[in-house]
Amino acid sequence: MALCLGLAALSAHAQDAASSLVYIGTRGVPATDQGQVKTSLQGIYAARLDTRTGKLAPLGIQSDVVRATWLVTHPTLPVLYSVAWGAGGEQADANIHGFKVDKASGKLQQINQVSSGAIGTTYLALDGKSNTLFGAGFESGVVTALPIQADGSVGKVVSSQKQYGTGPHARQKAPHPHAVVIDPSGRYLLSPDLGADRLFVYRFDAATRALTPAETPFEQLPPGSAPRHLAFHPNGKFLYMNTELTAEVRIYRWDAQQGRLQLVETVSAYPVGYTGNNKSFSEIAFSSDGRFLYAALRGDQDSLVVYDVNKDTGSINEIQRISSQGKRPWSFGIDPTGQWMLVLNEATHSVNVFSVDQKTGKLNPTSESLSIPNPATVVFYPN
Repeated sequence: MALCLGLAALSAHAQDAASSLVYIGTRGVPATDQGQVKTSLQGIYAARLDTRTGKLAPLGIQSDVVRATWLVTHPTLPVLYSVAWGAGGEQADANIHGFKVDKASGKLQQINQVSSGAIGTTYLALDGKSNTLFGAGFESGVVTALPIQADGSVGKVVSSQKQYGTGPHARQKAPHPHAVVIDPSGRYLLSPDLGADRLFVYRFDAATRALTPAETPFEQLPPGSAPRHLAFHPNGKFLYMNTELTAEVRIYRWDAQQGRLQLVETVSAYPVGYTGNNKSFSEIAFSSDGRFLYAALRGDQDSLVVYDVNKDTGSINEIQRISSQGKRPWSFGIDPTGQWMLVLNEATHSVNVFSVDQKTGKLNPTSESLSIPNPATVVFYPN
């Protein structure tokens, strides 16, 4: 009997080790019906990914927060953070919610919520060394820093910076920070601004959590570029940023001592010979070993692009271009084992699973998918 119980425990442990919780945030807005707001279809969904097979088991909606367009997990605590609209909707400061994760069931229990200190906060980044959460306020042009307490709850904003500048496109009448990323040294915060055509650089004091403009406060991009997201190469020497409207990958050498950028190369993410005018570049991310860079295109392409990366020069070379298996891929995430990519096709309300060949970097579509309304962001726990 004892032997049977021991084998059962080992089997359960092996099953847990071969699975990962998945959380998916949605970007839909509340529907109204005779003055009553209905939010039951919008919020944060959970699923369990079998990392041996790539199968996704849905666990249902875990929170009905409105417009959960970005999620991030704590590196050591069982805590998930989400942005969401506040009571005032899109014209008021957004909220940041902290949730405790139940590892067994995937259920979320809210720890607390605080104001993000900015209107339209759509992106979060977490620095585990200083226990600081950063937010990008797309509508107000403000980036903020908030402390994370010992229990995982979020404190009030302790530092903020207002970005500035405009661009020639109709969507660039004001600054719109689209992301915030702490550099590998932990001394600088960078924020690509879609509205200003600038990549802002801030010094970050980990002791006080204060943000101040760097000596070179921003990198200017060509008019109409609309920088969106960025990713540092794991070696910390290079930074890769995508531009939403011109659909380019801009590669910079990063000086972590001075907080300065040097442009290395600009690569069009659209096919050679493309003559259309409906470009849209949504997401960019590395494989964990930095050998491959992945990109998602929307507009009239709805595709995924894989690049081989030269870690010494920073240059990239396209090795694959395939369909996203849906419409308007808003984002994607690679699971902690590196074997599976989940692609969020926002317009077709689907999360599609691709296998990742870790030797070649190439992607292969599978038959696995989940139906989720307006999926926008995905994270894994544990990450």
